[in-house]
Formats: sequence, C-alpha cells, structure tokens
Amino acid sequence: MAVDNAAIDPRRQRGEMVEGWAFTFCKAAFLALLFGKYTLLATAGIATALYLYAAASGVREWRCFVKPPWVVVAMAGITAFQVYWMFFRG
Repeated sequence: MAVDNAAIDPRRQRGEMVEGWAFTFCKAAFLALLFGKYTLLATAGIATALYLYAAASGVREWRCFVKPPWVVVAMAGITAFQVYWMFFRG
C-alpha cells in the first residue's frame, strides 16, 4: 500500500528527518569502530575514490552538502593531510 506524503503529519515528517540524521551518525560510528584511529583517513580516501568513480560513470548530482567538484577536492585534501599527519610529520 502506497503512503501519501501529504497524509503524514508534520511531527512524523520531522521524526523521519531526524531518524535520517541518526542513521548517518550510526554509519559514522560503525566506520569508526572498524577503522579506529584511521577513520578519517579511510573514510575520506574511500569517499574520494567513490565520488571519482561516480563522476566517471556520469553521475552529476550528489547528496553531499559540499557540491561537485568541491567534495572531491575537500575529501582528497583531507586524505592528503591525514597521510602527512599520521605518517610523515617529524
């Protein structure tokens, strides 16, 4: 049975939006559990690679709050900084 979005009350809509944010933090916490101190390096590097693949595949609309091409630049910059900070700084 299809749900008519107009039939959903505003309180429920707000709850569903907040649940979406909660799910985002749930994913972040799970990745932090998997990668430990390498979380930022791993997630930024993986995001860079996946966004580049998506762009090469023709996808031009991304859901990230930082829009293309800046999301790739930002994630690549974070990855490079983390590599330097963790492995090359004196």
